[in-house]
Amino acid sequence: MTSGKIKIILLLFFVCIFGITTFYYFSSLNKKDGQMLEKNISEIKVTELPKIFSGTKTMLLIPKGTFTMGDDSSNFSDEKPEHSVAVESFYMDETPITYEDFTKYINDGGTKSRYWEYDTYNKPENPVSGINYYHAVDYCNWRSEKDGLQSAYKLSSKLDAWGYPLWELDNSANGYRLPTEAEFEYAARGGLESKKFPWGDEFDSSLANYDNERGLMVGEWWRLAKVKDTKPNNYGLYGMSGNVYQWTNDWYDQSFYSKNTLSNPTGPEIGRIKVIRGGSWGSVSPENLQVDKRGFMAPSNYNYDVGFRCVRPAIKVANISSQIPINKLTRKFYKYETAYYDSPLKINPYSDEFVNRLGQFINDYYSNSIYFQTKIDEQEILSPNQMAKLIVEVAKEYSIHPLFLTGIIASESGFGCCSFPRWYNNPMAYHWQNVLMKNGLPLYDADRTRNRKYKDLRDGFRQFAQGIKRDIYLNAAKKDLNALHLLYVGYKADEWMYTLSKVYKDVLGIKLEPHVPTMNVGKYIYINEKSSSMENAPIEPKPQSSQPKVIDRLLPLSNSEIHSESDDVTHVVIHFSSNVIAKPNNPYIPEDVINIFKQYGVSAHYLIARDGTIFRLVNENRNAYHAGKGSLTDYPQYTDKLNRHSIGIEILAIGTEEEMKQYISSEVYRSIPKNNIGYTQEQYLALNSLLPEIYQRHAIKADRRHVIGHDEYSVGTKEDPGILFDWSKIGL
Repeated sequence: MTSGKIKIILLLFFVCIFGITTFYYFSSLNKKDGQMLEKNISEIKVTELPKIFSGTKTMLLIPKGTFTMGDDSSNFSDEKPEHSVAVESFYMDETPITYEDFTKYINDGGTKSRYWEYDTYNKPENPVSGINYYHAVDYCNWRSEKDGLQSAYKLSSKLDAWGYPLWELDNSANGYRLPTEAEFEYAARGGLESKKFPWGDEFDSSLANYDNERGLMVGEWWRLAKVKDTKPNNYGLYGMSGNVYQWTNDWYDQSFYSKNTLSNPTGPEIGRIKVIRGGSWGSVSPENLQVDKRGFMAPSNYNYDVGFRCVRPAIKVANISSQIPINKLTRKFYKYETAYYDSPLKINPYSDEFVNRLGQFINDYYSNSIYFQTKIDEQEILSPNQMAKLIVEVAKEYSIHPLFLTGIIASESGFGCCSFPRWYNNPMAYHWQNVLMKNGLPLYDADRTRNRKYKDLRDGFRQFAQGIKRDIYLNAAKKDLNALHLLYVGYKADEWMYTLSKVYKDVLGIKLEPHVPTMNVGKYIYINEKSSSMENAPIEPKPQSSQPKVIDRLLPLSNSEIHSESDDVTHVVIHFSSNVIAKPNNPYIPEDVINIFKQYGVSAHYLIARDGTIFRLVNENRNAYHAGKGSLTDYPQYTDKLNRHSIGIEILAIGTEEEMKQYISSEVYRSIPKNNIGYTQEQYLALNSLLPEIYQRHAIKADRRHVIGHDEYSVGTKEDPGILFDWSKIGL
């Protein structure tokens, strides 16, 4: 019995010794290798996460890792020094946000991107562009709400450097956000260490959409490409190089790399500009498409070639339905509203102080402009401040406001960051139509059928400044910005007005909107030559001669037909008429010509006499019989049908001897007084008062594609209005 007890005691003793030893062993293990165990657990968790995350949009899991960020061999100092950076796992959108993706946001009440109405941009598989940082942030929050995740951004009470409300990031949220700069570069490399591009070191133009056309309309990628037109990198990500720049969450600091932030860097705490990455269709060199290339832009700005994609932390969440309804009544979506200053900054727009402020604006908003990167023709490379100085010098020379010229450049070509005409020192796209590129390269001394190029920017700016002071624009500027833009652009283009407005607001705090002021927008365009102070500088545009009279001389209904509402009126056709056959010495009596129309059953909507009097012959809700047979290359459906789609204007005039030979002999022509040949100044004034109203009533584009001569429709059979008609006198 005693022996059995001893055995039991010895057994218990050994069990206790073993237990104590085991406890101290694992305790020691936890102390020494705690980090190792946590790392293993972390890796197990990431391994358990799905490689594809399907919420509102497909995302791919980017594994954690370490990479070399920057490039010591770069020509850009902000990419130095190279440094090792560790990045945690995260999910990233497979492609940039597309127009199709963005439509879901808009359908829930979100604001449209700035170029939403442009058919050449707005295609389902194209990356959405015209998005500023704050708009992208709002999309991220909407997407988080839609998928039942935590919103990553919150509106703060602070303002950015240009007066816009800031949004703050909550890193603890499990919802969507913009990638950090380090995350973007790490993902773009696709696991390839120390390579220049997502696919390797050798550049391949078939793998990235950039501006290799250099001002020519060639290839299928002369603007945006579909997001999956190029191959993905090793992580399965599309569009990490070229097509559109993409917003990151980081503020830009030129020397940030020297601060040696080694793990999950998030950039400076505050700044004035945000980092954009990836290059775009407007990039002029493959160097801009490299994975280490840094770009920047003010967060309040948008452009034709800037988009975004989302990321979210690699945290396991419950199944996502993406069907959570958004309350459109209570959900406040981002609006492109500007926080106007209490009062405009009173800075002389021709002063050094203004040049410096404009230079800072150009630097922050449009640092990727072509004019800061490469020489074009005789135009040397400029700095943003040199560009501001040039704009102010030309504006002062012609007594226009520098912000108007700046705004036009920004509206038309993203301040030279993209577009064809920038390659011809015409970033204002002045008298430019892309469709005319089919006629060949632009010329220095272009005729009215060709686009124009300039040897340098000063030459181009001067031509624009001269043109904007023509009577047709001075007269339109007596109204609001909306009326002026319909004449200048030729059709409704809200984004053109928004961008122009933004320039005035951000630089000087001036409230200029489509209908603000309601009249005399010219006071913000034309400056009194006696004073450059904004307080007393605005003046009324130069007055014209008295307004031409409009007299009704309506032709019989048999001379026209009812206009069908299904037929859009898209053109104005200019003609000349006279009674030169019967009365060569007195060919311009209006009643004589009207009687000829009655006799032959033809008509036009208007007839303009030599003194500028306008006769209304047919109401615009009817089709006049003026164009006859003919065709237009751009509108093949109008063959022999232009009467249904146009307003006809007859001008009492006689053309050249060659143009008139089918009507009268050379002997008769040479007997006509010279002052009866061609067109009068009063007729041009009459046209300038009549045309803007026609454009506005029918939303006709005020360009040479839509305002044409009869000889351009009935080629070979009609000669009017002929070569004596000066299109420039009606702003075309």
